[in-house]
Amino acid sequence: QGRTFMPILENPFLSAQAEVERLRQTTKIIFVDMHAEATSEKIAMARMLDGQVSAVVGTHTHVQTADEQVFPGGTAYLSDAGFTGPHESVLGREIEPVIRRFLTHQPQRFEVAKERVLLQGVVVEIDEADGRATRIQRVSEPFST
Repeated sequence: QGRTFMPILENPFLSAQAEVERLRQTTKIIFVDMHAEATSEKIAMARMLDGQVSAVVGTHTHVQTADEQVFPGGTAYLSDAGFTGPHESVLGREIEPVIRRFLTHQPQRFEVAKERVLLQGVVVEIDEADGRATRIQRVSEPFST
């Protein structure tokens, strides 16, 4: 987890270094979910781990980004994978109560919205021989039950 606008936990960069070193003893394919607000932290983590992990994909903001790439060392990167849920909403909640909350600063009941459900995420192709990513592609598809 990142530090910017988040509760302070362990240093994510030091924790990641130690965990990656441990994992690399048993596998070449390592996928890092960087749960953070700040894009700068996510990019810095991916750059630090480039060539050591297969992918670093950010989560938390619920807004899918369009900056997918494979870094020179073979690490796939995307700042935020987005979210699976109703997109005719404010981060999955009905629109009007959220706006009312911002306007009035009064508590509101935030119900889950139901319109325009999308399945969002990422597909990363990885060379099993060396654990390096060869391709990364965003996914954002309509979903119906």
